Amino acid sequence: MFRTVFGLVVGLAVGLALLSGEAPPQPEPQMVDLNVVALDNHGQAITDLTRDELRVTDNGKPQTIAFFRHRDSALGAAPALGPNEVSNRSRANVPRATVILFDFLNENFGTRGTVANRLIHDLESLPSADYLYLYCLTLDGRLAAIHGLPGPETEPPPPGGPPWTRQIKPLLDGAMRGLMQVRPVDDQDWNYRVGLTYAGLTAVGAELSRVPGRKSLVWLTDSVPIELGPRRSDTGDFVDFTPALRRLSEMFDRSGVAIYPVRQVMLGSPDSMGATDTSGLGGGGGNPRQTGMAGLGDSTMSASGVGSLDTLNQFAAMTGGRQDAGKDIGAAVRQAMTDARTSYQIAYYPPAGNWDNKFHKLRIATTRKGVRIQAKTGYYAWQEPPGAKSEQAIDAAIPTAFDAAEIGLRATLLPDPKDAHAMQLDAHIDAHDVVLVHAGDAYSGELRYAIAVYTPVAQPKRGPVTPLEVYFNAQDHDKALAQGIGLVQDMTLPADAENVRLIVFDRGSNAIGSVTMPVPEASPRKLN
Repeated sequence: MFRTVFGLVVGLAVGLALLSGEAPPQPEPQMVDLNVVALDNHGQAITDLTRDELRVTDNGKPQTIAFFRHRDSALGAAPALGPNEVSNRSRANVPRATVILFDFLNENFGTRGTVANRLIHDLESLPSADYLYLYCLTLDGRLAAIHGLPGPETEPPPPGGPPWTRQIKPLLDGAMRGLMQVRPVDDQDWNYRVGLTYAGLTAVGAELSRVPGRKSLVWLTDSVPIELGPRRSDTGDFVDFTPALRRLSEMFDRSGVAIYPVRQVMLGSPDSMGATDTSGLGGGGGNPRQTGMAGLGDSTMSASGVGSLDTLNQFAAMTGGRQDAGKDIGAAVRQAMTDARTSYQIAYYPPAGNWDNKFHKLRIATTRKGVRIQAKTGYYAWQEPPGAKSEQAIDAAIPTAFDAAEIGLRATLLPDPKDAHAMQLDAHIDAHDVVLVHAGDAYSGELRYAIAVYTPVAQPKRGPVTPLEVYFNAQDHDKALAQGIGLVQDMTLPADAENVRLIVFDRGSNAIGSVTMPVPEASPRKLN
């Protein structure tokens, strides 16, 4: 049984086509979602822009904005829960996050101490450190929390108290003593090192999925090569990391994470003296290849390919952050914290022919004078099978040890008193967190959901990804905003099921939410 509330209409025809492997008669419309920061001449946020003041062009062609809202990261109240109800939003959630990643793995040995001293100096002087966190990428590729995000059961300190950064020196000194004892990876194996770096960045993205809205990542590093020249690769050929960079930057963009790289190099090192390459590919090794990303930034690579600004600049450009900010750690952190406080979410539907597997340049501008817009500069218009993006996002949310909170969810798992393995899932999706396009008197949204079951010994098992197409009139829209989008489904669980996780994906914004419920014991049956 499946039912919804407030007049929801479920796209059963599309769902059956996806489950059978047959493509729907018409391609699924794909929305391009943008997270936009508007700043004045002093770098302070502008909070009163309107839809009519923004202009979007895709490869030079003007686009019609289909969805617009101002996102304020003010801390909201935790939802009131009913009996046995579980939520992915609680007092342990934070409304925004700025994470500093001290990249020990890729920072030059001679500059690690310098970066640590600058970090201590700049953080000690911060007037506020609310929702600021510090991690290290260790010499063996692990992500280590020095001052990490609060866990699901951790009560975060109230905002406005003494900044934790006043104790940054003993915290960082203790962490560095431990990190220096870790065996580093082979400096000559750059292919392995890049793999460890990207795995660490992926772990940061997973951590930040617990936080709704826009997030900022300040990456302190000596950079990572975008390409290895013949003298550094195992085969003697060029090794191109651009595809991996694209995938990772798209994951960050989907999660609302903007990257602010701060590159620290030793004066006189080969990296700081390398020849400039303007191909946008990091072709300092002499490779003449070109891509649509050319012009994002110069690189400073030696012929070996070690050290490239291209990696950092492309991450910033593809996620809506800022390109290399030089050596001023404090300025980068302060700006990243400002940008995370408030932003705008806008979206548009490009023509179906735009999905051509090419890079599309974006330009977001405003008609208001004295306002600077910061957003991603482009996207890859991949032609993907129907439902591929939803499947990828949902599958990524299954193995995490915590719930994603980009979309607020609350849910109850109710046992059937007549069947020990039968359960009913009753859930509510926060309508404020999903894209509902307003046209005339109607509001529409494109959600996808799946249910994963966890047992003590086996890998989690996921059910089908099911379309949840929502259509509201004005009255039902107001009810959904107040009470949530209702979702009820019956299911049969295996005997050893311990937990059930509901995962919801919004095709409009690419946001994701999940909520995990313990499996309750069946109610005792009534004796006749």
